[in-house]
Amino acid sequence: METKEQVYRVRGSWEGTLVGGRGVIENERGTFQTEFSIPKSFGGPGGMTNPEEIFLASACACYLVTLAMIAEKMKLPVKNLTCTAEGKVVPDQQDGYHFREIALYPHIELDTGNESDEAQYEDLIARAVALAEHRCIISRAVKGSVHYEVRHTVGAAG
Repeated sequence: METKEQVYRVRGSWEGTLVGGRGVIENERGTFQTEFSIPKSFGGPGGMTNPEEIFLASACACYLVTLAMIAEKMKLPVKNLTCTAEGKVVPDQQDGYHFREIALYPHIELDTGNESDEAQYEDLIARAVALAEHRCIISRAVKGSVHYEVRHTVGAAG
């Protein structure tokens, strides 16, 4: 693993009025681009993604990559990892709105060939889930300012 500093850049632009306008955010490598707007719940037009969803998508993606790396190092027989991220945004009397809570719900599908074999992996899975939460760059960035919770499930795809 590299130990030097890594820099990532995205570029955003906004066109139109605050409520009726739209933005575009993209990375400098050209591999990611999405339009965004103010969500309907905040008086915007909706119909596009919004900064809150982009933030949750980053938390979810970072956690999945970190969990996949840890599971591989632990030699867990992972067939599939999925994760749902849920964020609760609340009004703040002084500063507008903020994320109060982010909950991640990872689901691990094992490739054991037999559901009864999954029990032998319970301790390792619990350790992998906790390590991924601790090592994920995004979860570490929001610790202390947002209640961050991870609750996992194991089994066949739901």
